[in-house]
Amino acid sequence: MVQAEASKQFSFRLPKELVGRVEECADSMRAKGLDVSRADVVRLLLNHALLVTNCKLELLLQPRKHKASARHKK
Repeated sequence: MVQAEASKQFSFRLPKELVGRVEECADSMRAKGLDVSRADVVRLLLNHALLVTNCKLELLLQPRKHKASARHKK
């Protein structure tokens, strides 16, 4: 995926577990034929979170409403 619009660099650190989850997401997308980088995945996830929550704190902080995935049950 290529970012078509003008962009500005934004750097931050993530915990190893979160990086692993981003990498799993990227691998899943690649398995479906998408050519994505970790940065592409982070942009997609960040954009989705902002659209869905509209940055409302109560939505950002609410606990998960679904069962943990099989990955977390190991």
